[in-house]
Order: sequence, then structure tokens, then C-alpha cells
Amino acid sequence: MKPRNLFLIAVFFCAFLVVHDHAFSAVVRDADGNLYATVEIGHQEWMAENLEVRHYRNGDPIRHAMTSAEWRDAAMNGEGAWCYYLNRTDYGYDYGILYNWYAISDPRGLAPEGWHIPDDREWKQLTASLGGRVTAGGVLKASMPAGGHAQGRYLTVSERFAALPGGYRRNDGRFCYGETHSYFWTASEFIDGFAWFRHLTNAHDMVFRNDTSMGNGMSVRCVRDASSVLPSSYTVVTGERRK
Repeated sequence: MKPRNLFLIAVFFCAFLVVHDHAFSAVVRDADGNLYATVEIGHQEWMAENLEVRHYRNGDPIRHAMTSAEWRDAAMNGEGAWCYYLNRTDYGYDYGILYNWYAISDPRGLAPEGWHIPDDREWKQLTASLGGRVTAGGVLKASMPAGGHAQGRYLTVSERFAALPGGYRRNDGRFCYGETHSYFWTASEFIDGFAWFRHLTNAHDMVFRNDTSMGNGMSVRCVRDASSVLPSSYTVVTGERRK
């Protein structure tokens, strides 16, 4: 389980505590036991961190494709696969895991129980809640320390979505744009072999919408199911948190 040094408090009622117009968020647990803070934006509840689970919801392991040959093989066979950017585990501390689209669409389930991978429509809803795609990226991006690397950085609830530039992995195995660009899969297929994604960059406040090969590796955020009910006892972040 990924270590997360979160300052937490148990709450025994089914409601969000709101201070200064920021919703303090429930913490969700994935199949590996990793904890993720969440944030309420508009009428949606999103994970405030990138997914870093290495097993499907039923406990089956997701293929760990480290080499370019392994990554290409997974793509050619339509098999779900994951890796860390540059295969560096320390990058997972901040940026989570990169998954190909076959992992997020696998029927065994990648998202925690009560959550799912957002589709193209849900990403449109998110950007609309933040003023539209031309400027929403400025709200979604986390502010970065000098030097661009986020390791060891504290995130606050006020940063809300806190997107970090985790880069992506091409279907040929090459890593690209780490620490300058963020790429997030949607659950929506475009045409055979291609799916929609969202793209943020340090240079712009726009949220870019494009399609790409399902064999590429990108970050994943999850959104709570509309029918999911918060448990009677859950945990909330009480101020600054650290992974």
C-alpha cells in the first residue's frame, strides 16, 4: 500500500463539512488499500489524486509492463497494463500510475467500489462547472514549487482537483512530457482502437479534448457513482494533507 501521511479526523454523520466554500472530502480506498482524498466540484465528487492501484477490483493483478517491448505487446493484444512514468516508483508518490485504455475498460473494474472512470460527458460537465474548457485548466491544475517537481509538496483542500503534470507513455513505449503536461483518460471510445482523453499543460489554462490510441498510457481520476451513498462513518481531510 502506498504510504500516505494524511492528517485525518473520523466523522460519524453522512454530510460534508464546508469551510470557506470548500468541501472537506471523504477518503476512498482502492483494491490495494491506497487512500485518496476527494473533492466536490459542482454536482460531482472526484478523486483529488491520480489513481495508483495495481489490481482490478476482483483482486486480479494488472499487467506491469515496464519495458517498451512489454508495453507494445500489451497494446497489440488489447491487454490492460500499467507503469510508472520512466518506470520510477518515486514518481508514483505524486503522479500515480499510467494505464493504457484496456486497463480502464476491463470489466473486472479499475475504480474502487462505488466509483467509476469518468466518461467524456462527465469531463464536459466538470469543465462547465469551472467556467468552460478555455479557462477551467487554470482551476484544475495544482500550483507547482520552484523547479517544477512536486515531490514532498503539501496540497491543500483549496487546490481542489490538484492536477499534476504526470506525462504519458506512447503505445511504442516512449515516455513523453513528464512534469509539463497532464493526460487523463475518459471511459469513452472514439473509434475502434481510439478513445477520448483530456490534456492540461503548464503553458495554458485550457482543457484540451482529443482522441488517441488505446495503447497509450495516461493518468486516471475516478468519480463517484451517482447512486453511491456515503457510509455512516467516513474520514475527511481537516486542512493541509500530504500523500
